[in-house]
Amino acid sequence: MFIPAYLAAHMFLDWISFIHAVSPINITPWNPPAGLMMGMSVLLGIRAVPLIWLALMAADLIVRDLPVALWTPLVANGVAAVGYGGAGGLLRRAIDPGLSRLRDIVLLLGGSAAAVLGIGLCFIALHTAAGLFEWRNFPEVLLRYWTGEVIGIAVLTPMVLIGRHMPALRRSWRGAAEALVWGALIGFTLWLDFGPLASSQYEHFYLLFLPAIGIAVRHGLGGAVLASVATQIGLIAAIQATGVDTARMAHFQLLMLTLAVTILPLGAVVSERRRAEDRLRMRQSDLAHASRLIEAGEMAAALAHELNQPLAAAMGYARAARKVARIEGASPRLTEILDKTVTQAERADRVIRSLRDFVRKGASDRTPLPVPTLIADCLTLAGPLASRHAVEIATEIDPALPPIDGNAVQLQQAILNLVRNAAEAMGDGATGAAPVQPTSDRRRIVLFAGAAPQPGFVAIGVRDSGPGLAEVVERNLFAPFVTTKPTGMGLGLSIVRTIVEGHGGSLTARSGTDGGTVFQFTIPVHTTDKDGEPA
Repeated sequence: MFIPAYLAAHMFLDWISFIHAVSPINITPWNPPAGLMMGMSVLLGIRAVPLIWLALMAADLIVRDLPVALWTPLVANGVAAVGYGGAGGLLRRAIDPGLSRLRDIVLLLGGSAAAVLGIGLCFIALHTAAGLFEWRNFPEVLLRYWTGEVIGIAVLTPMVLIGRHMPALRRSWRGAAEALVWGALIGFTLWLDFGPLASSQYEHFYLLFLPAIGIAVRHGLGGAVLASVATQIGLIAAIQATGVDTARMAHFQLLMLTLAVTILPLGAVVSERRRAEDRLRMRQSDLAHASRLIEAGEMAAALAHELNQPLAAAMGYARAARKVARIEGASPRLTEILDKTVTQAERADRVIRSLRDFVRKGASDRTPLPVPTLIADCLTLAGPLASRHAVEIATEIDPALPPIDGNAVQLQQAILNLVRNAAEAMGDGATGAAPVQPTSDRRRIVLFAGAAPQPGFVAIGVRDSGPGLAEVVERNLFAPFVTTKPTGMGLGLSIVRTIVEGHGGSLTARSGTDGGTVFQFTIPVHTTDKDGEPA
């Protein structure tokens, strides 16, 4: 399908541009097939040579009658095809086909101009040797050929290359009204050049630069490409309509070439500068996030310090109350409640100490942790959370898992954050999907653990049956301070990722096969060296 489409496009462009030709061969003021050939050569490299040669021969045989013996176009078109294919192959290595930099535009125009000069020397020499031209006219014919080919390349090749990114081109023209205004300006300047007010010197030609430059400045390279195409089409149509004589075409060719090579670099500079500004804004945003994280860390350290004293006092009072209750023979239920109070207060003390050490040192003490024990502790701690959100928490644990190397408090915090996230997601769609009122059989969270795909790691995760992740949230899922909760700080998943990465693992999220969301992280297996010490 590609080859017939390319041949049809080549012959159509050859047919509509076959005006003011120098003899009945494809030497015209503007040769758009040259832009198509160079574009295909940059995209395909040397593989484009047979296709280009076939298109040139088909155009010679179908669009116009051959004025020389068949061997001449066979050889001449072969030279042109090899020249374009070789030049495109070299440019393919030197430039970004998306023309993302000014350097790419300069190399494309400069390299194409040099290649076309070499091709033209051979092409015109072969036709001159065949008797189509006189040798004294060789420089003039070569100039006409070179100018027409370079104009075609400058106008159409960028369209071929960046036309693959059509969404970007469409974004360059957001409104039909604006496009109509620019088109009217181009039409007005053409009317000044070729209408009733025009003179034989066409001194108003340079007014065409104003709308073209304006479009390039406003819309960057995409706008410059479209402006160049529209202006060149308008020029050729005006020249045909007003009957400009062939003798003046060399003058118009140079003017058209000047216009094309002026606005393309300008558009490239504008696009490159905008990309640099976008990168700068992203860096500034990243720095702002980093600054907020630092402030959050400092706030956490300050809170840990300030809470340590009242928490120690609360633990002391709770322990004293427990002793008093036992001495005075209080009810077993009261003793049980005081035991749980002391246990949770001690756990809160460990969390705060761990947080303080983590903020100060960025690391923590690690010990061998049996995965079933870690998850069992998390189930106990998540009990009140499950009751509050009316969810069921189940486990799926591989019994043959080896111990992992980590800090129990931090890993418990990571798992509990994921469980809390899952419970809140099923309750009110907090992960960013449309709120769903789940049925009783859907309110289920599974804590699972198994061997990770990469050797030496264990995978631990949380799977819920909630509404899943919205696309806009999924893209920024682990970014700090990104949240869909009205009262959330957006630090939960960011903290989980920090803890996991601090342990040498990685955190991922995906949609479940039956709906819901799956958060999974990996933790390295505990290893020992030859002396039996932890590695």
